[in-house]
Amino acid sequence: MAERPYEFIGAGKLVSALWKRADGRRGWRYRFNIFRMHDHHGTVSRMFRPGDLPDLLKLCQVLAMELRRDGCLPEQERQRLADLADDLDAITRKEAGR
Repeated sequence: MAERPYEFIGAGKLVSALWKRADGRRGWRYRFNIFRMHDHHGTVSRMFRPGDLPDLLKLCQVLAMELRRDGCLPEQERQRLADLADDLDAITRKEAGR
């Protein structure tokens, strides 16, 4: 059976697919990618533009929140992700207010 992402997360034109796989020795392993959706022809790219940076920050914030919420990471790492999500939230709110 092919491996498939268990969740897709987006911010603006940026999208991330999130994978989670059990590893018998190390617990759960997470992986994600990031790509940009093109409006007119529906294709994706891994090339970004300077204007994508606010969406990239927001996407990182949402990824941190979702990974923390999943519950399979050690508590110390979950807390680091929660702190990162809070820090990025403050930045993205400030950016949105401009």
